[in-house]
Amino acid sequence: MNTISRRTMLSSAALAAIAAPAATGFAASIHNDKDVKWDAEYDVVVVGFGGAGASAAISAHDAGAKVLIIEKMPSGGGNTAVSAGGVMIPKNANDAYTYLMKTFEYAKNDCDEKQVRIFCDLAAESDQYLKSLKPETKLTVYGYAGFKTLPCADTIRKFRVRAKKPGGPALWDVYTYAIEQRKIPVWCETPAMELIHRDGEVVGVVAKRKGKKINIKARKAVILATGGYEYDTESLKNFAQGDMIGGLGNPGNTGDGLRMAQAMGARIWHMTSYSCPLGCDLPGCKARFFFGISAPSYIYVDSDGKRFVDEKTVDTHTMLYATNKFDPIRHRYPAIPAYVIFDETARLSGPMGFLNSGYASVVEGYQWSKDSSQEIKNGVVIKADTIEELASKLGLPRDTLKATVERWNKDVSAGKDTEFNRPIRKKAGDKAAYLDHDAPLFSAPIAKAPFYAIKLMPSLLNTQGGPKRDASARILDVTGKVIPRLYVAGELGSIWGSIYQGACNNAESLVFGRIAGKNAAAEKTWS
Repeated sequence: MNTISRRTMLSSAALAAIAAPAATGFAASIHNDKDVKWDAEYDVVVVGFGGAGASAAISAHDAGAKVLIIEKMPSGGGNTAVSAGGVMIPKNANDAYTYLMKTFEYAKNDCDEKQVRIFCDLAAESDQYLKSLKPETKLTVYGYAGFKTLPCADTIRKFRVRAKKPGGPALWDVYTYAIEQRKIPVWCETPAMELIHRDGEVVGVVAKRKGKKINIKARKAVILATGGYEYDTESLKNFAQGDMIGGLGNPGNTGDGLRMAQAMGARIWHMTSYSCPLGCDLPGCKARFFFGISAPSYIYVDSDGKRFVDEKTVDTHTMLYATNKFDPIRHRYPAIPAYVIFDETARLSGPMGFLNSGYASVVEGYQWSKDSSQEIKNGVVIKADTIEELASKLGLPRDTLKATVERWNKDVSAGKDTEFNRPIRKKAGDKAAYLDHDAPLFSAPIAKAPFYAIKLMPSLLNTQGGPKRDASARILDVTGKVIPRLYVAGELGSIWGSIYQGACNNAESLVFGRIAGKNAAAEKTWS
């Protein structure tokens, strides 16, 4: 690191203390023997060029290793480059530990307390680390805790890189600058196909480059940083609980690393944990659009025309859990799809989403119009003169939707939501999860015609599940033993469970990428 401080020295000690002594349809890992011909040789091979892969490669390089990054997509970035660009940097590491440990306790998720502690310690200095990667980097706060009832919530701060267009691309620019300065080679359009092992010890990667299979020797270790399974149909059917689940992030996340790790006998964890807001389909886009609304005059309803959640207090990352309640009598998910109902005042308040986040906006270039006029024309927003007409266009019960809206309007006018206790106004001193979508009024009548609706479905920012790791970022097998020379970082096998605090995936990629890279570089060269 380029800057030295007491915090930096403590973090360096923490790192030292934990130092370690593709495309779908690939085959099982192959055994290394005298017939394997190596087409390239590096100390550390990093599979995946997103935030976790970049962080790992930088760390391994700075520890003295010769590093190669391979990436299946035409360019790097992964989910990092299309995220909101947030990095959780707490005020206090101990308070962050208290807060984050409660997320595991309440959700009853598998938790490695040592990893959470290490994360908090190193996350607290992430501002210094990012600035060391690109000295002119400046950070700004854009939000706070998503779960304000948890203890020590005030310590949570979400930062992003200050830029003309803040978001994932600005954070990714810091990583790419550091990679370029170090002249670390990156081979794009080079998907990993298989891991090569020798008696269970990972020694290389089979990849496809320029139409040919090549064997890349990893003299020290392989680091998997391939992201999750958001766009893998088979994995979604097996691990994602719900229906109509799509993706907001990079379409390259098809579970490649998960399968490669499983072929080596990896234990898996957190497979049913996700960061999953609501999104909508857009004409001509591979990814869904990340829905969000600042105006107060709206509600969510299910296929019965009834509300099902406090729309304002629920954290956007947990919306899959709010919608995937299965009806075992009628055999359906009533709230998938869900519909947001809003009025003319809300329509004129601004775009209905997070414009600096998501693959559809950042890569595919879709920009939601200021007054949703474009979306009315392309059929994404449904318009009607009355609530009854809107119900008919949506295929919802007319009388029920009308009664739902009337009750909402009566409740708000009286100053209390009698169904879900959604707050009417922001509390004094309350810190918003997203400052971009902050407003003093949380709830208002849906009163001004015409009326509108958007069909919304669970849309993954990322999945948390994958191979279980230890505190040194080494992948564990089904018996809990380390798989030699195989490391992991990022959302693949993330440490997070079902209650996910926003901006912690980018922070985790940065932290455990550093750990994976440092420890992989410390491995002895095999012969």
